[in-house]
Amino acid sequence: MKAALIGHGIAGSLTPDMHMAEARAQGFDYEYQRFDTATAPYAGQSLTALLDLAREQGMTGVNITYPFKVDAADMMDDLSDTARLLGAVNTVLFDQGRRVGHNTDYVGFRSALRRGLPHAPITRALLVGAGGAGGAVALALIDQGTDVLFLLDQDRKKAEELKTRLTAARPRVAVSVVDTFAEAQPEQLNGIANATPMGMAAYPGMALDPSGLPSGGWVADIVYFPRQTALLERAENLRLRTMDGSGMAIFQAASAFHLLTGRTASPDRMYESFEQFAPKTEEVSA
Repeated sequence: MKAALIGHGIAGSLTPDMHMAEARAQGFDYEYQRFDTATAPYAGQSLTALLDLAREQGMTGVNITYPFKVDAADMMDDLSDTARLLGAVNTVLFDQGRRVGHNTDYVGFRSALRRGLPHAPITRALLVGAGGAGGAVALALIDQGTDVLFLLDQDRKKAEELKTRLTAARPRVAVSVVDTFAEAQPEQLNGIANATPMGMAAYPGMALDPSGLPSGGWVADIVYFPRQTALLERAENLRLRTMDGSGMAIFQAASAFHLLTGRTASPDRMYESFEQFAPKTEEVSA
């Protein structure tokens, strides 16, 4: 059985290691490759070409990561309900010549939220980043109990498009697009979720400064290398609750593993693999 991860700058991704370790634990052969468009021989190749290559090599499917999740949705022959709602795909299955797109980021973040921030109030939240991963995080927040959600993205059009999708799917929720942190009335927020690449070594810094959140507030980041991003470090200095991106990475990988192999993965075992393969020093990764 074969699969791959398609993305840009994914040399440090732990997804292949977690998938293959889980397959070994279950006693079957599973080859999981990287198609990294930042390096040869895949540099410069289009997503369409890489999807065709994966199918030609007999793969059951692929995972899709930054920056191709939204583009992938337009290349599918069919979409799962969640992928269609979000307009973003991170898992593709090849089914008799057809491409079927799924989105496991949603279940990944929602499961991580339940485990990483148990009992945290989430009624009012701010999402920073309205891209492919941001939509999944937004929907997970809403379905976990957020009633008032603010969207902040450098590309306001992207945030408006996500608002339209979310409002159509979950009309009970008040979704607003803001241009600044202050517009979201931070003193009334429960927390902030960062769904941008800000915080990764290639994108240093913070998407915003969380000071202004009330005592008892929380900050969640989907970046998992480094696990202690500048945003989370700042939040901890402010004595806010924090959740790093490892939980989302593990739970979405477990869900994708099931789709690609037809077998149920153990999130606990995948967590052990994550800890085993994660660099001991906070080095660059994607």
